[in-house]
Amino acid sequence: MSAGTPDFLSRAAEILGQENVVAADSAHAYRDPYPLHPEAASSAGVRPGSVEEVQQIVRLANGTATSLWTVSRGKNLGYGGAAPRTADQVVLDLSRMNSIQEVDGELGYAVIEPGVTFFDLFECIQERRLSLFVSVPALGWGSVLGNALDRGYGMSPYGDHVQQLCGLEVVLPNGELLRTGMWAMEDSPLGHVFKGGFGPNIDQLFTQSGLGVVVRAGIWLMPWPEAFASGEITVENQDDLPQLIDSIAELRRREVFQNNCLVGNVVRAGTMNGPRSRWYTGEGSIPDHVVEEMREAMGIGNWNARFALYGDPGMIRERIRIIEERFNRSGFTVRVRLYEGSDGGPVTYADIDEKDQTTMAGVPSLKALSTVSWYAEDGGHIDIAPLMPARGEEVYDFYQEVKDLYAEYGFDLYIGYHVYARHLVHVTMIFFENGNPEQLARARELYDKVRQAARRRGYSPYRGHINNMDDIAAEFSFNDHAVLRFQETLKDILDPAGVISPGKQGVWPKRLRTSR
Repeated sequence: MSAGTPDFLSRAAEILGQENVVAADSAHAYRDPYPLHPEAASSAGVRPGSVEEVQQIVRLANGTATSLWTVSRGKNLGYGGAAPRTADQVVLDLSRMNSIQEVDGELGYAVIEPGVTFFDLFECIQERRLSLFVSVPALGWGSVLGNALDRGYGMSPYGDHVQQLCGLEVVLPNGELLRTGMWAMEDSPLGHVFKGGFGPNIDQLFTQSGLGVVVRAGIWLMPWPEAFASGEITVENQDDLPQLIDSIAELRRREVFQNNCLVGNVVRAGTMNGPRSRWYTGEGSIPDHVVEEMREAMGIGNWNARFALYGDPGMIRERIRIIEERFNRSGFTVRVRLYEGSDGGPVTYADIDEKDQTTMAGVPSLKALSTVSWYAEDGGHIDIAPLMPARGEEVYDFYQEVKDLYAEYGFDLYIGYHVYARHLVHVTMIFFENGNPEQLARARELYDKVRQAARRRGYSPYRGHINNMDDIAAEFSFNDHAVLRFQETLKDILDPAGVISPGKQGVWPKRLRTSR
């Protein structure tokens, strides 16, 4: 622990109450639920319940030379969960701050605190019968605000969540309170409807950042659509991936597709349909002939794209026509189910078949959590998600290199491509059995190999595991790492004591920079 931590924890209990201070050796201490290093330590934590308490804790951290690591709910699975960069950091857990402070059904925005989950926001909107649609990621228990600040994404037209933020309230490293954009103007009605303020826009300084603690924010919500369609494109041949990616990206650029289509392989589908032992019990990667048996048993393609359409029924039908026309080729099959409301009204969840009430329909879920049991009931995973251009041949070439690496290290290749207009997120996961030292060692090495393969091509993860943030930051090397040096300069000016999330995204304060 850092020198100030024992005094910090006792004084934090005076501010928050002892029940909101978590000792590092307690059952509730903060740790990575899927540690790649069996010796990974646990950390102490504090749980403020208000903006004022956050300010007091940050000021106390300055006075006791205590490093804080901020989490909204700590559900960043595959990237370290609630664990901080180093065990001596005290976790600043914002999960008690779970108020939905405003929802504007007319202009389509909400003002929320970090502890608000996707389930919370969804249920609030349903209870109030507001004509708004919530963009949700794979797991609904995470923080809406935390996901956006870490540049996470959902499956709807508003799925680029960081772009939906409008107006942040931030506790700065000295404990002072700041509002950004138009929210910085007292009593302005524009605080959550216009992103710009006056002068340089500073909102992005607080995304993936240790420059402050975001305690409230506005986030834009999509109007509820008149109709909804759920669609799939199945591709029989593996070699047809380039055509699939190119067509999806082009139609996304033309706004025929409205959301980031999700393209998965057979193993990805298998992880959602029972443990690995259902399909294969041998050593090494699942052989191709077994993958083919899995594909036939599940009735799917070698590649399976999911998409959704939203809005006016006539416009949806025209989009379907264009999509079917584009994918009218051998080995491609398009299926779309269109749902409309009754008596001329907008569609409701009661009109949508249960199988299509998915994340693309704005329904939060925990179904994807079952995938971590792929190897064992006590399973875990680490995510590798490099960004890359949405060019089909380039995607396929990298896929083949990654597939060979997974085979070399004896893991099953999980692929989930999130295809946007100009880029895609190449999501691969390494599943493993918690506490299996030999398997964890192979997983660590495979993670490094895939990341290095991406780096050689100029790709980088859109966010990183706590164990790898320094390595990823070092890849941005133009002009002797000018961008990192600039980030460090900002850190030293705004946080001279280095108390807010040291090492977040590889940016360390001056006092820790030489020893990291």
